[in-house]
Amino acid sequence: MKTLLSIMLMVVLGACCLPAQTTAKSESAKIAGKWQMSVDTPHGPMKGPLQVKQEGTKLTGTYELEMFGSMSLAGTVEGDKVSFNMEVPGAAMTLIFTGTVDGDKMSGSTDHAGNWTATRP
Repeated sequence: MKTLLSIMLMVVLGACCLPAQTTAKSESAKIAGKWQMSVDTPHGPMKGPLQVKQEGTKLTGTYELEMFGSMSLAGTVEGDKVSFNMEVPGAAMTLIFTGTVDGDKMSGSTDHAGNWTATRP
């Protein structure tokens, strides 16, 4: 009887811990701060500093490129998935970026240019 009671207690305690683990995994990555970003284009990689501000899952920031100047970004991060868009000055074009966050690295693809990567300096 004691063995059955012990097993039942372990099952109940284990079940109580599952929601806490699920909540921890669904927390969004923290990506606020300075990054160095590179975007592959048909004309070669375009590299520059990326500054990200984060409020919960909402992202804002800027990407500096010598060729285009400062481009504003807006997007979201949910878990390890990140997506944002940027208006290209003077080109009447919006680039959409999607990717994943892995610690101090992010990478993914765009809808127009190609792949992109970002690392914390």
